[in-house]
Amino acid sequence: MRYLVFILFFLSSNLIKAQSEFFHFNNQISAGSATINPAFLPRYGFTISFHTKSQFSPGQIPLRDIFNSNVSANNTLRGILNDSTRDLKNINFDSEIGLLEIGFRSRKSYIHASSRILVGVDLNLDKDLFGLLFLGNGDTQYYNKKTNINLGGTDFRLTAQHRLSYGRRLSNKLYFGVNATVIHGLARFRLNEANFDMITDTDSNSIYRVAVNGNMDATSVGFKGSIYKPYSPFEYIMKIPFVNYGISGGFGIIYRPIDFLRLSFSTDNHGTTEWNNFVNVHRLKVNFNFKGIDTIGILPRDPNRSVSQDLKDTIKSWYSIYENDVDQKEVSQLTPRYIFGVEYLGIAKHRLSFIYGTGLGMRSNITAYSFSDHIDFNKYVQCYIGYNYISSPHFDHIWNTGFSMHRWGMQLYAQINNLQGFLNPTSVNQYYAAELGVNINFVQNFDDDGDDIPNHRDLCPETYGTMKYKGCPDYTFKQPHIYDPKTKKIKKIKRIEERDPTD
Repeated sequence: MRYLVFILFFLSSNLIKAQSEFFHFNNQISAGSATINPAFLPRYGFTISFHTKSQFSPGQIPLRDIFNSNVSANNTLRGILNDSTRDLKNINFDSEIGLLEIGFRSRKSYIHASSRILVGVDLNLDKDLFGLLFLGNGDTQYYNKKTNINLGGTDFRLTAQHRLSYGRRLSNKLYFGVNATVIHGLARFRLNEANFDMITDTDSNSIYRVAVNGNMDATSVGFKGSIYKPYSPFEYIMKIPFVNYGISGGFGIIYRPIDFLRLSFSTDNHGTTEWNNFVNVHRLKVNFNFKGIDTIGILPRDPNRSVSQDLKDTIKSWYSIYENDVDQKEVSQLTPRYIFGVEYLGIAKHRLSFIYGTGLGMRSNITAYSFSDHIDFNKYVQCYIGYNYISSPHFDHIWNTGFSMHRWGMQLYAQINNLQGFLNPTSVNQYYAAELGVNINFVQNFDDDGDDIPNHRDLCPETYGTMKYKGCPDYTFKQPHIYDPKTKKIKKIKRIEERDPTD
């Protein structure tokens, strides 16, 4: 077991690439379960949590092409450059930093509040730009040929998310919870268009020539004024807490028709987000033809002008920049998340789950089916393993795994999605994710039998029971039973009228 824990910790901390819904779904040791289904009540009385998670999609270039040891680096690069069906587009990276999460549970309720920073990056890179950097302009791929470089669509986003949820046990079989989230836009920079033609070759009148002609059209939020003349930090700090807000909400339900079966449904992200303040446009036009020192007229040059002045005037003539504040409002409808789960709790120390979810992941674009098992080795160590079939945005079959270790009030947990992809980068995969977190639990309400009744309120702490009978199973009240302290199990005893007189 120690080796499994070490491997999981190493992968999660060093390959931090998260779709974490299935790990936290109705997990009694996870304070983060409230963000997935607010109707669920974790077992700890008071928890403070910190975590980080990320997810990564390599776009049209599978990582197996990069890590294939059977092909040289040069041939790998040329294969990508010459394949018209593949480009360095739609490379997505998202990361979330949990600044602070606080959860408090009473006997019938659970309140959870969290604040998180989210970073989202969409990269649309250009193959030829990488080809020039790695092969050089003297390569036959580029020598004396016009190269088009297009970076349009690249987008960077920085937002904060503040969430409050409340869950309550309405009866022995029914739980209900609601949540509300405020999404706060901090900064954004987007290249609407960035298209440049480039030629690098020799010239009859110079040793070297570089010619570039193109345009860039960008939009930024959070940079008041010019990016070369930044806004007043004090003005921004005073105003930004009250602008660029979006609001969403959701709810969750848990129903237990029988002791060993739990049905769950949750939905979230019903609302909008907007960017409406500190919006600026930036337009750049470039047109220059550099042919060495002859370009700036140094030989011959005006003796009444300095070399530095010639250089400044020449460079200034190569480009033009336009920047301005705009009265522009951008409102985006959030993609709702729906999760439905069926759990079987009848096997000691196991929780078997089937989960269907859509709108998953940090981009709310994943639809998946999951079969998983949470295994409680003891009060302090839990292991999770699951198989996911992802139907969108890419078809994929992935294995997830994770663990939690708890001792003296400190809990460390980690998980990785796409175990095969991390262990074997040459496999065909489009999705990688992982999470690492720490919980500080001040009140330990252990529930050894998993019946959602803490040991100190459970009359049968080693046997799965119901709240109606204070943690004991229904059959103990239909047939006399006795608790055996040696085996820590309940066993039947016969009624007097049922006993054999010869016994």
